[in-house]
Amino acid sequence: MKRIIIFVTLMAISMAGFSQSGEGTNAKATFYSKSFNGRKTATGETYWDHLMTAASNIYKLGTRLLVVNKSTGKKVEVVVNDRMAPHMKGRVDLSRSAFKKIASTERGIVPVKVYVLDGKSPEEADDKSL
Repeated sequence: MKRIIIFVTLMAISMAGFSQSGEGTNAKATFYSKSFNGRKTATGETYWDHLMTAASNIYKLGTRLLVVNKSTGKKVEVVVNDRMAPHMKGRVDLSRSAFKKIASTERGIVPVKVYVLDGKSPEEADDKSL
């Protein structure tokens, strides 16, 4: 019983910042290096930095996300088509073009709020869940 309580407590602590509720998930956004252009993603698609795509360890492949820069409010809609290294928890890696819609690539890492769109347009998500 003691092991179960410890396990549940550790799981709750590790997942605390990753809830996928209507309130969004706090994360850090980064962007792919140019060296990834032309490589295959986890879905088998070819990565191109001009597409609105992302890599994540939290969200399922094919999930549509709205990523909002917490400092500026700038938004971008992306589709998860790749996975990240396991040690990169708490991040969403955006294509270079997607990242440029919310921040300068000189920043490198930006605090964001991530919303699962569930078939809604970004405008609907903006009105109801932000």
